Amino acid sequence: MTTHITYCRNCAAMCGLEVTKEDGRITNIRGDRNHPVSEGYFCIKGMATRDFHNGEDRLLSSLRRNADGTFDAIDAETAMDEIHEKLGKIIAEHGVESVALYYGTGANCNVLSVPAAKAWMDALGSPYIFSSMTVDQSAKWVTAGRMGVFLTGKHKVPEADVMMVIGSNPAASHACYGLPSPNPIKHLREAQKSGTKFIVVDPRRTELARLADLYLPVRPGQDAALFAGLIRIVLEEGLADSGFCARFTTSLDRLRAAVDAFTPDHVAQRTGIDADTLHQAARMFASASKKSAMSGTGPNMALNSNLSEHLIEAFTAICGGYRSAGDRIRNMGYYGAPPAVGAAKGSEVREAVMPPRRSWDLGPKLRTVNTGPIGGEYPTSLLPSEIKGNAKGKIRALIHVGGNLVKALPEPNRTIPILQELDLLVSVDVRETATGRLADYQIATSGHYEHHDFNLALDYMLPTTFAQIAEPFMARPEGVIEDWEFFQGMARRMNKSLHMRRPMFGVAHRDIPGPELAITNDMRSEDLVRWLADSGRSNYDELRAHPGGINFKNVEAIIEPSREDDGARLDLCPPDVDEEIRSLRQTEDIVPGYPYRLIPRRLIEVMNSAYTNAAQTRRRYPTNPVFMNEEDMAQLDLTEGGMVKLTSRTGAAVIGRARKDSGLQPGVISMCHGWGDPNLPGEQDPDAFSGRLVSLDADLETINFMPRQSSVPVQIERHEG
Repeated sequence: MTTHITYCRNCAAMCGLEVTKEDGRITNIRGDRNHPVSEGYFCIKGMATRDFHNGEDRLLSSLRRNADGTFDAIDAETAMDEIHEKLGKIIAEHGVESVALYYGTGANCNVLSVPAAKAWMDALGSPYIFSSMTVDQSAKWVTAGRMGVFLTGKHKVPEADVMMVIGSNPAASHACYGLPSPNPIKHLREAQKSGTKFIVVDPRRTELARLADLYLPVRPGQDAALFAGLIRIVLEEGLADSGFCARFTTSLDRLRAAVDAFTPDHVAQRTGIDADTLHQAARMFASASKKSAMSGTGPNMALNSNLSEHLIEAFTAICGGYRSAGDRIRNMGYYGAPPAVGAAKGSEVREAVMPPRRSWDLGPKLRTVNTGPIGGEYPTSLLPSEIKGNAKGKIRALIHVGGNLVKALPEPNRTIPILQELDLLVSVDVRETATGRLADYQIATSGHYEHHDFNLALDYMLPTTFAQIAEPFMARPEGVIEDWEFFQGMARRMNKSLHMRRPMFGVAHRDIPGPELAITNDMRSEDLVRWLADSGRSNYDELRAHPGGINFKNVEAIIEPSREDDGARLDLCPPDVDEEIRSLRQTEDIVPGYPYRLIPRRLIEVMNSAYTNAAQTRRRYPTNPVFMNEEDMAQLDLTEGGMVKLTSRTGAAVIGRARKDSGLQPGVISMCHGWGDPNLPGEQDPDAFSGRLVSLDADLETINFMPRQSSVPVQIERHEG
């Protein structure tokens, strides 16, 4: 029996773990109490990796599809030979731009996966990269492009006096920029004891909302109206930070005029939040010395998501809700200041603006829509239209890594047949996902504890500058390869060289700063992780000597005042945002015949579609519940576990079992995404995938073409089937 120190790779928290194994099987997992960041905390998803590594719900060999739709085992090298041959024919006839890449959450949690995938696409010469981010929170990229970014970043716990959290529940997601990801509720309680006040905006009284000092139960889809109203109050009452606005913003007068019609009474009518509470929230936030507003998937997936995010950031800006000269930055990143706090030189960070840059107007455009990349990627909701049909320039081959596109996109009845039109679909994953079952090849890849790793991918979410490498201690099943080895294997067969760069979220491969590594055929994953470690604040050998990680407590920065005025400004209300605000005032979200609104939620047991089939998840949630308010259940004469049918304007239906949630407002329904698979043997609720109710092309946002995945109008009725 041996115990190994490592960290979890299921989400942004990256909690420290102690994993015990015996006779090649994991027998126990517990939190690493000596871990400098997580301090022994971990959640049930960490425990799920035990069953996964012991063989549950994973691919143990690569697979090749037969003509009848069944799969046979195939060794990875032979699979790559065949994939190379088929790709070669596609490229010879249709060009490199007929090849696209999609990567998901699983790839983001593997430090070598996305850098290798992007390096391969760069070597190939195809710009067409898609990911789960553009159907998640890409409104943040849109806002950065239209408004700009204040490079000092925002206050975090514990330094914030007031923190506003909009549509995020870190108790389940472990992802809220202002709160440390591991054990977020503990940090919230400690911050409250020290005087921090929390304002929570959410249609559902979540675990976080129940702890709030002020809770704003906004109606689903009304976040933009809410923040237009809060901005109006701040400006009308003279609560804005006039010094910050004068020095670092522009178009304030246009913003003032645009939100003028969002009076407290009008906003109260739309949001369900009374005028007195609106004033209380605006004053509480604006009057604080150090304030911070953070949004999650809630407003970013709902109606008017781009406008909601822009107004949240405009509200932050007019209140001066950023770190300023004299404030301390405790997480300077392993390579220097992370993107959230600007491009630092050494330890220097100054007050400065990164001006707006509308990347979607630049770079190669898609075939079906005249739009370019955002965050170095293209809108995933447009991928089906880029595949569909037989027109010149269509995407014909898709490499799919560490994700589940069928569950990331809405309307599977439309997307699945389109994916089946591809000349070649390759799934590179540890699991046989719903997307993998459509693939021509499924390449089986290593699990968390079977390869070298480094916590760089999401280290900007951590409270301090911290680094930890992980070494493999579980043997890979024979024939299983690593994600990056697939891309290196393909590059070798194509006589191309991969030039890997550091992982950096939301940045195109060639725009990532720092050195690059030319991967050679004799390199191993340890060599690649060594290169990443040796080019930062420490080195591989030092980190290896500290398996629980190193907390660089002395690596901090004091923000310096701005230098001379370079003219860069945050654009609070560019013309298109002005138009969106005025349009919002003239429209209301009333859909006859669909009186309920469906919102998503997370369960701590799962990460998107991962672990939905895990035994420990199914013990707690045998099916995907339809969470409802007690009043709504009573109106339908439903009891706990009663069957209900939800129908949306797509014409599709979802069948599920009702579960009471007193935190929901009447008229609001809540379901988890990523569940339900009619092709999975033994699935108890095959029709419980909430994405069926979301339209692939109705209510799309401009710029990022984000589908309306929250505040979805639905009907609900008892189901007797």
